[in-house]
Amino acid sequence: MAIIDSHMHLVHSECFDKATCDKYGMGIPKNTDIHQLVAWMKEAGIEHCVSMAQDMHRIWNSEFGEIAVERAFEAYPDFFIPFCSVEPVDGAGRFHEKNYDYVVDKVTNCGYRGVLFTPPYGQFHSNDRSVYPFYEFANKQGIVVQYHHSAAYGPTVWAHTKYVRMEDLNDVTFDFPNMKIVVEHIGYPFSEHLFTMMINDENLWTDLAMLYKRPIWMTWNMVMAKEMGVLDRVMFATDFVAPNYDLIGSEPVKDLLGWIDLVQNGMNKICRDSGWPQFTEKEINGILHDNAARLYGL
Repeated sequence: MAIIDSHMHLVHSECFDKATCDKYGMGIPKNTDIHQLVAWMKEAGIEHCVSMAQDMHRIWNSEFGEIAVERAFEAYPDFFIPFCSVEPVDGAGRFHEKNYDYVVDKVTNCGYRGVLFTPPYGQFHSNDRSVYPFYEFANKQGIVVQYHHSAAYGPTVWAHTKYVRMEDLNDVTFDFPNMKIVVEHIGYPFSEHLFTMMINDENLWTDLAMLYKRPIWMTWNMVMAKEMGVLDRVMFATDFVAPNYDLIGSEPVKDLLGWIDLVQNGMNKICRDSGWPQFTEKEINGILHDNAARLYGL
C-alpha cells in the first residue's frame, strides 16, 4: 500500500554552527541528497513526505536548513509537503517579527502547509504569549502547527524536558481550539497525557517518529490510543532518513521497510503474544496513510 511520511527533516550541514556542535559533542549530519532520498522513499512505498528543517538559532546558533526544504519542494512539488521551521521568540524572549514575516511569506506565497516549533531546543514555553501571533496566523490560514513537544529520545544536551510539559500545550489548545496541531513522537514519554488531550480536541494529532526501536512500548501506547478512541489521529513518520544517522543504518530502504512492517504486522504479533487487543486492517492503514491523507487533504 502507499505510505505517507508525516514528519521528516531535511538537512543542510552548513547551517550548523561547528563551534557549538564541537563544544557539546554533537556531530553534524551530512547534507540530504534530495534525489537519493526520494528514490529510497519511493522504493519503500512512500508517496508523500511532510518535510521540514529545524531552527535552533536562539540557543544553539544552528538550524537544519530551510534551504534544503526549499530545494526539495522545488525539485519534487508533488512528493514533498513543505513546512517552515522557525523559533517564534528572539534571544531576549520577545516576539520574533522577522521569523513571523518569513512564515507569512512561505505560507501565503510559496505553498507551505505548516510550521514547526521546538520548545525544548529553543528553551521557550509553547504557551508563551509572545508566540501567540504565530498561532493566530496559523489558525486563520488553516495550516498545521507541529511541535517537538516531547523529551529527547537520545543522550542529547540540546533539548530540555522542562519546556515540553503537556500543561503548556493544553493552554494552547484551550486558546486555539480550532488550530490543527501535530505533536511529534506521541509526546514521549507523556503519551497518555497527550492522548487524554486528544480526546478533548479533535484537531490534535500525533506521529510515531523515532519510536520503532522500542516496539513493545510503541505497541502498548497504540493499544492505549485505540482504547481512548484517538488512534485515527496517529500517523507514520520517519524523522530522519540518512545513512548511518539516528535509527537509520547503512541500508535506508531496509530500515524504512522494517518500520512499515512493524506497523503492518509486528504490532499485532506483539499484541497476540501479550494478550492485548489487536489492530484492524483499517486502523493500520490509517496509521500508514489514511490519517495523514485526511489531515492534509491528499
